[in-house]
Amino acid sequence: MRINLLYKGVLVAATLCVAPAALPAAPKASQPGATGSSEGAFPITASNLLRQVQDDALSVRDNADRLRERLGDPSSDWELEGDLLERVRDRVNEMDKLLSQLRENQAEASPWQQKAIERIAPSVVILTDTTDAAIASLNDNLTHPSLSNLPGLTRDIYDRASQIARATREFEQYANARHEVRQLEQTLKLNGN
Repeated sequence: MRINLLYKGVLVAATLCVAPAALPAAPKASQPGATGSSEGAFPITASNLLRQVQDDALSVRDNADRLRERLGDPSSDWELEGDLLERVRDRVNEMDKLLSQLRENQAEASPWQQKAIERIAPSVVILTDTTDAAIASLNDNLTHPSLSNLPGLTRDIYDRASQIARATREFEQYANARHEVRQLEQTLKLNGN
């Protein structure tokens, strides 16, 4: 789960240096996020990876929500909280792996996918750190988890996972809308005429 701190700093700095720009029109193809055959198949793979990131973020959010409920229950014990945090950690680890795959091939991704990767990368790094801090907090306060800073960290995990899920969903909606526009243009013979 640990990401090299130097890598994190470079990743965050690079993401912050990217000038915000309007997304260019998505490439012409028959599927959202796809490109012509000469550009390779990574955009389709990237769409699938981004969808998996979204699914993992939703799972993290749901488990963080359950954990928040458990922390409010005085009869709850640390083993139940630990189990939920382990589920969160597993999904965050998976998101980290997916993000690594996306970043390795980012240059081959469509413009909207590149922007999506840039947008979620810092949030995944922060989510990883927050999850580590939550696990450490629980380990330090096994007898009274609700008295630790675990409630605040859990809220942060919930919020960050929600943000990642929302961002990936919005980028996917953008790609789908662009795809529909391209199909309508072809149907109405508006492209190039």
